[in-house]
Amino acid sequence: MGRICYSLRDASRNYCLFMAATRRGALVEIRLDACDFDEDDIRAIFSCERQAELIATYHISLPSQVETASKRLTAAILAGADYVDIPSEFPDNSRQWLMNLAMNRGTRIILSYHNYARTEPLPQLLQTARQLHSAGADIIKIVTTARTEEDAATVLALYEHFEPGRLLAFAMGPKGRDSRFLALEKGAPLLFVAPTRDGATASGQPSYADLLPEKDFRLKGEATLPASKSFAQRAILLAALAEGTTKLYGVTLCDDVAAALGVARALYADVSLEGTTLTIEGHQNILRDGLRVREGTLFVGESGLLARLCIPLAGLSREPVLVTGEKTLLKRKVDDHRAALRKLGLRLSFTNRSHLPVQVRGRLRAGSVEVDGAKGSQMISGMLLALSQCDGESTVVIDGVTSEPYIQLTRYIASFFGLSGYDCPELAQYNPEEEEPDGLRTWYIDPLQPITPVLGLEVERDWSAAAMLLVAGAVAGEITLSGLNLHSRQSDAQIYDLLCQNHADIVFDSEKKRLSVRRSILCPFFYDITDAPDLFAPLFVMACFCEGESVIAGISRLRNKESDRARTFAGEFRKLGVQSSVSQDEMTIYGRENHRLKAAACSSHGDHRLAMALTVASLFADGPVTIDDTDCIAKSFPEFLAIFEQLKQS
Repeated sequence: MGRICYSLRDASRNYCLFMAATRRGALVEIRLDACDFDEDDIRAIFSCERQAELIATYHISLPSQVETASKRLTAAILAGADYVDIPSEFPDNSRQWLMNLAMNRGTRIILSYHNYARTEPLPQLLQTARQLHSAGADIIKIVTTARTEEDAATVLALYEHFEPGRLLAFAMGPKGRDSRFLALEKGAPLLFVAPTRDGATASGQPSYADLLPEKDFRLKGEATLPASKSFAQRAILLAALAEGTTKLYGVTLCDDVAAALGVARALYADVSLEGTTLTIEGHQNILRDGLRVREGTLFVGESGLLARLCIPLAGLSREPVLVTGEKTLLKRKVDDHRAALRKLGLRLSFTNRSHLPVQVRGRLRAGSVEVDGAKGSQMISGMLLALSQCDGESTVVIDGVTSEPYIQLTRYIASFFGLSGYDCPELAQYNPEEEEPDGLRTWYIDPLQPITPVLGLEVERDWSAAAMLLVAGAVAGEITLSGLNLHSRQSDAQIYDLLCQNHADIVFDSEKKRLSVRRSILCPFFYDITDAPDLFAPLFVMACFCEGESVIAGISRLRNKESDRARTFAGEFRKLGVQSSVSQDEMTIYGRENHRLKAAACSSHGDHRLAMALTVASLFADGPVTIDDTDCIAKSFPEFLAIFEQLKQS
């Protein structure tokens, strides 16, 4: 049986080193014609300590490429390539030079012939193969293009004339795909495989996931994503602040969205949900009457976002307003920008100095404030919304902005409701006249902006929910998601780019708008979650199944979530056998491909993201993994467990 050979194109130096270090017992072909490497890169790759054998290959299509190809292949041989693939198109003197060098260095020689247009008759192919054999090839490589199944059979007939292990012959193209596998049965020494579907170096080449047994696909199928709760909460709140009827399409309920609807009702809005169409009839006229709040209370459930949006907005009321919540939210600090709000005229009376309930008194007034961005973006978003209703121009200077994509999402949604900055149809804008010092962002907010209803607005699918399912597919099977906007302003949409950078087998079908991810060879990674803290959960899961150490930075952002997330993830996954360590603001996760986890009794600590992460990890345990509370998942993704069971392979 021949060995797997991973063929790499458009690869970075680090990725080649990773594959060489982790593909034990396999081969890795470095397509030097399809990678942007200089000779230093080539020396580093082919001289590295490794578990896989390395093949240096350079395909040429023009005579002018011979000189460059010879230099690259020479550098690879001198650095320690295990094999060198020399095209038959090389002039005799160039080919002989490389062969002599290879023999002196102990590098095995592949002499190759490729026909990218057709398949010649068998006698002609046999003559070519014998010429390569006579020239001194350790392995003769004959590759043609199959237009018919008969073409593929013609190439495979060559195996009758050579001993096993000496000939590598197959056909490219869809008609030749099966010939790659049949060649192994006939004695081919190698099967070329792409790490991902879009990484194939030739038509018809299988990918890594194609070779996996069915049992390795623990999850498989299509899943329907919920609406983005982050998008929906902002849109619902703005619709309730308007005077008139707004329709939101594609809405799905979770606890946080239900809490937003409760806030809308407390703001005197009429709310009705038919299927996934939400109609909100707002009855506010803040510029005339101030903010009217039913019974002076806004109940935000367990939503930290709602709490932080509502606190500055409550300052638009002419009466005191109580903002309160429930469950884990009552244990989380929500006094992020108390000093700035005090400067803007509000008096806040928190429970235990920083927790809900909070009594908001005073009247928000226009002004200029500086806020510490490290404390988060949610209350800053609320301030930008609220200041747009004041009777003077305002300026908010953010020092060390974090989670900026969430502010951009607020701006984007607010623009539909008529809120604008000086020069563009958006809520606010950066200082347009001068370059600011590093780390500072200045926002100008126009005064007395009416909030107008929206005739119709589609709520985007939730990238936060997608992130967990995409990672689940990358480590455990094959999952297809539809309806995602790759250009979304949702911060968690960054998971798509991260998976691509991490060489996951992920493909987006632009016509069908479907995103498909399959079991992948995942590289260890470094990622700073400062701007996307909710990605910590899926990234932690992915890190468990990367071959090597992954680092997640910015973990200080996690202390004030539903749980002290860095601590609880480390503790609960340690029960499963996953090791991690924390140093200052970074967490290192020590992952292994094909990680086998232990059975354990775990706690979600009331944290919906930890509960989902443990559920995915349970697929790899050697026994039952029990989770004390999964009801908390309803906070953001109530359909998760049902979807997970639907995707599980029996």
